[in-house]
Amino acid sequence: MKKWNILYENCQLPIRIACVGFVLMAFGFLIQNDSVNIFYTFSNTYLLIIAELSLKAGETIIKLLPLFFLSNLCAKKANSGVPIAIGLIGYLVFHCVTMIFSTGTFPAQCFTTMLGISYDATSLPTLSTGIRYPLDTGLIGAFIVGLATRYSYIRSRNRSSYSLFGLINKDTVAAIYNIVICGILGFAVACIYPALYAFLSAAITRIAANLNDPGNMAMYGILDRVLSMLCLPNLIRTPFWFGSQGGTYQSIAGQNIVGDVNIWSYITEAAGTYAGCGRFITPYYAINIFILPAIYLGLLFSITDRAERNRKILFLLAAIAVTAAAGNPLPLEYLLLFTSPLLLLIYLLVVAAVFAVMTMRGVYLGFSFSGADTRVALPGSFPDYIINIRNPQLYDTVVSIFVIGIIAAVVMFAATILYYRYMSYDLAKSGKTDNFVESLFSAIGGKENVVNATSSLFRLNLRLKDLEAVNFDKISEIGARRLTETREGISLDLGSSSTYLSLAVNRKLKELIRE
Repeated sequence: MKKWNILYENCQLPIRIACVGFVLMAFGFLIQNDSVNIFYTFSNTYLLIIAELSLKAGETIIKLLPLFFLSNLCAKKANSGVPIAIGLIGYLVFHCVTMIFSTGTFPAQCFTTMLGISYDATSLPTLSTGIRYPLDTGLIGAFIVGLATRYSYIRSRNRSSYSLFGLINKDTVAAIYNIVICGILGFAVACIYPALYAFLSAAITRIAANLNDPGNMAMYGILDRVLSMLCLPNLIRTPFWFGSQGGTYQSIAGQNIVGDVNIWSYITEAAGTYAGCGRFITPYYAINIFILPAIYLGLLFSITDRAERNRKILFLLAAIAVTAAAGNPLPLEYLLLFTSPLLLLIYLLVVAAVFAVMTMRGVYLGFSFSGADTRVALPGSFPDYIINIRNPQLYDTVVSIFVIGIIAAVVMFAATILYYRYMSYDLAKSGKTDNFVESLFSAIGGKENVVNATSSLFRLNLRLKDLEAVNFDKISEIGARRLTETREGISLDLGSSSTYLSLAVNRKLKELIRE
């Protein structure tokens, strides 16, 4: 878990960048949203231009998210720009190799045009003809190249001046190492990819075989969120949102409409009805409007330091507002992934349950999306939800989403509180908690030196009587990643277990008082 938390430290900046990207998208989305314009139409030319620029800037940030993760992973190792340049070179080589050596016939959503790389396969007669693009590996490729770059950089620092590359400087050697390693890894990914996609394709086929099966829809919900976290949502969304796996509909004019989102867009424009349309979108109304705000509130109430909680209120309220108005679960999911994997698992199970229950109850409410890259889609926004309350045909659906969303929100709020207070450390009750607390007391001058303990989300705050009694060398041995002196004592960076451990410290102090 300690290494996982260190990985979170390396990924904090990209997660914040993702938040900025979605905020920019939310602003542009709300200004241009047809549901909002029903109540108030924005007509100022400059505002519309700013909204469009904001939307496009946000979309570009989200599309380039793997590159931000890669750059940050590379830079953290040396606090230098050199590893970033070496990492980008390796990233290009990695994708070029997947482009040339990818085998099998894959649909368009398996490839990426992000780097602007392509070539005409007719130049290599042993491969299939046509324009080829690199395989889309999302965050997986970014982390593979990032770790390879860190290894290449460290290896180049340790090279001997009498080695094969003795006459070349270390940075160039690191680049050469990385080109070779990333080329090999790209070839390995190209070879493995067909088997991985075959597994996903089998899951897609199973789901499409019966879209009324709650279990199939629960499977879709989990795959959708997992692949979204890997920056690969197109793999699962494109077949169902825009392909025949998501359903077909024949218009009066004989036009054949395929894909859940395409059918919803056509039906709403034609003022028609179609049972089951929007089934892949409906749960996002519950996720964005109810579940995510419940998690944010759970995080807020898990903070035992009142001053810290007051400082976080406005930020968390703003996050709730953006998420509900035009949000995306991705930033919060990344936070849970790197700090609280067990809570993320609980969240995924709740999401799966919402998909299943809405399918069982026949609750369907879609949205319109005209783009091809679903990474920048914002399904389940509050304006798109609330506007449908005016439609008598959808009134019951709106109410059902509200009821299911409230129930799911209560579950996630309780799960968040329980996790941070009782499940974030030593879940097996092996005695680690008592050992940690005793080691902590030993490092800070004994129980008698502690006034009380409080916590923020990721920090344990100790109010001490005598700061000079603290043995800072011992504190570094108990697992604190960072220590900060405060006016009243010390603050230890202990990750998501901070609240749990603060309560454990206070329990020990109460035992001391009783003694």
